[in-house]
Amino acid sequence: MIVAFRCDATQGQRDMSQVFQRVGVIGAGAMGRGIAQMVAQAGCQVSIYDSAPAACEAARQGILAQWSRMSSKGKCSADQEQAWGQNLSIAASINDMAGCDLIIEAIVERLDVKREVFAQVEQCVSADCVLATNTSSLSVTAIAATLKHPERVAGYHFFNPVPLMRL
Repeated sequence: MIVAFRCDATQGQRDMSQVFQRVGVIGAGAMGRGIAQMVAQAGCQVSIYDSAPAACEAARQGILAQWSRMSSKGKCSADQEQAWGQNLSIAASINDMAGCDLIIEAIVERLDVKREVFAQVEQCVSADCVLATNTSSLSVTAIAATLKHPERVAGYHFFNPVPLMRL
């Protein structure tokens, strides 16, 4: 499970944690692949979606190969490798992420594209699903501005390579 921490600026800092069981990762490039790997290793169900279906399968195969190498080097057990693999799936469409508690977007750094993706996501997920962007240069406020519920958008900036860099 993944726990996120937020603070409420209007009432001072408070620990308001939320547990996420099912996570969607949009974007199957280097960042999305690494994020999906870490989410699965944290014990969450994770679905990867990319507009290029072949990228999703390549990401899945790459993650499985990484876990196999870790297992062969004794960095994880065969049971862990198997459990992590069962946590990882591919989403055929954004609509397949409807049951997610958290969506993490890791796509091209273009405001128009990110806004379009989040608008699509907002149509299919529940009202309490947290939407996060992995942007490194764009304003999270600008990304969320056109959404019906911009208050649920967060910035989760991971560093590359995700599996080696602590959050």
